Amino acid sequence: MTKERQGAVAAMVCALCFIIGLAVVFLIVPDFNQNAEQRLVVFMEHKLLMQLWYFVVYVVFGVSLLALSRSLLAQRTGEHSFLEQMSSLISYLWACYILACGLIAILSIEFIFTNNSNGTNNISETWRQIYNIQMGLGEGVEWVGAIWVISINSCLHYQNRYPKSLIIMGFIIAAIGMLTLYPPLAEIGAIFGLLQIFWFLAISILLLRKNTQNI
Repeated sequence: MTKERQGAVAAMVCALCFIIGLAVVFLIVPDFNQNAEQRLVVFMEHKLLMQLWYFVVYVVFGVSLLALSRSLLAQRTGEHSFLEQMSSLISYLWACYILACGLIAILSIEFIFTNNSNGTNNISETWRQIYNIQMGLGEGVEWVGAIWVISINSCLHYQNRYPKSLIIMGFIIAAIGMLTLYPPLAEIGAIFGLLQIFWFLAISILLLRKNTQNI
């Protein structure tokens, strides 16, 4: 499988992860992001679903992100520029960050149910501590992903290999993601996710076209 095809598949998987993630949150567990108490209720009612959700949205997405980054940053000749090296580093950092957050969340849900015999009040207090750690790590805040989008689109602009409209779209998406640093605007992370879906799909289509041209 060529690097272009690998990247196209990875981009498609990234888009599907976002679609699944948003669909579950908006259609099945709309109270998920309200507060710690509501999230605990969701975990109690949909344990396996939410563990699977975290696995897809964080673990699968993180691995696919690395594959996509490798494809987008691949050059046919010459050494990688400093910008490309930094983008590669950011890609690994964001992937590790996502994987860590996802695995912590999955194991936290399991921990809650394993210790459920200790009483509701004790579980609630334990969960609040876990919830604070998850929020402190930045769950639901997309600024780290926005940095990756900025770095990748900067490389694509530097390489002059993709349409300018796609690159501009990427920078707009990154700007929206950076706004989630401001707590009152954290909810616009959903808009960041929706736009990322279209960006990943566009990248997938372009990589498939490049793969066809190179055959």
